[in-house]
Amino acid sequence: MPPATKPLRPRRTARPAAAPSLRIEHESLDDKIYARLKALIAERRLPPGERILQDRLAREMGVSRTPLVNALKRLAQERLVEWVSRRGIYVKRFTKREMARLFQVREVLEALSARLAASRIDRDEVDRLVEMFRGLSVAPTTAAVRRYVERDRYFHWRLVEIAGNEQLAHAMESVNMMFFAWQDGLVRPAAETVQEHFAILEALRRRDPDASEAAMRLHIRRSLERLEKEAEAEEAQAD
Repeated sequence: MPPATKPLRPRRTARPAAAPSLRIEHESLDDKIYARLKALIAERRLPPGERILQDRLAREMGVSRTPLVNALKRLAQERLVEWVSRRGIYVKRFTKREMARLFQVREVLEALSARLAASRIDRDEVDRLVEMFRGLSVAPTTAAVRRYVERDRYFHWRLVEIAGNEQLAHAMESVNMMFFAWQDGLVRPAAETVQEHFAILEALRRRDPDASEAAMRLHIRRSLERLEKEAEAEEAQAD
């Protein structure tokens, strides 16, 4: 068994109380602008449906429009922004149907990450992940949901890291970025999903790849089914 991997601190996903300066240093300018825009979208400081005013954004970042446009083109290829004819550039607003389709992909990838992690994870790591959720409030309050979302995202990404497959990690990063740009809260209540997390961790504790994969697949499938029902309602209302 490979040596245990030191766990990372949960990634901060909530909107910061005081927004940092948008100004960009000149080193690797195109990449820095691209990374900053992705962070603004993930943190919902550029929320879904918001029009991107290029001149103002370039001014706030202290850059010219050319590298900003280059970054926006990269984000458009990743479906995080979209050019609307004669209207401008907007942060992509995903529909429930699009999210349901994304969760079909997520089900396969996350199931694979659990399967691979089962043969690599150690008991100490499992214990740390269990403790992360034990005693955590599952109340439907804004603060409790924010904390739960942070732990949930860390839990899923940590298993991808432990799985040790770079191609899987790259694919999951793309899927997660679209999901984070869309998500505002939880697909299902924390009181439902926390028990599913414990079931996944119990299978991982036994180092059982089949059970780990099945528990993760069930976890994502239940959210997928919820999204499909909401998509049907959304589409019916549009008609």
